[in-house]
Amino acid sequence: MKKLIGLLIIFLLLSGGAWYGYNYYYGGKDYYTKITVTGDAENGISSTGEPFTSYHYTQKAYDKDGHDVTQKMTEYREKPLRIGAYLKLKVNKRKGVLSWEEVSQKDIPEKALNQIEAAK
Repeated sequence: MKKLIGLLIIFLLLSGGAWYGYNYYYGGKDYYTKITVTGDAENGISSTGEPFTSYHYTQKAYDKDGHDVTQKMTEYREKPLRIGAYLKLKVNKRKGVLSWEEVSQKDIPEKALNQIEAAK
């Protein structure tokens, strides 16, 4: 019985540490924003010789409670993000914007949407 409890404690410590490590590097808080500018375009050539275009955005984003932060995003794509698109950003304190997805206006929390619309 003591061995079983000891193994259970070790398992819980290891799984808790793994969860903490994953959340530290890949976890983040959700913020919402609306694209209002096309972003600054920059052309370049990759290490394999292929041309690419990156777009740099500096956007005000709001959490579900309406608190704002300024986020910087860089997107590597053929054309800029669509003007007027609502985005849900996953932001890590250490790495910045980890991912984004386009969402409809009805999917944005009310306090965040009020702040986005007031910022026009």
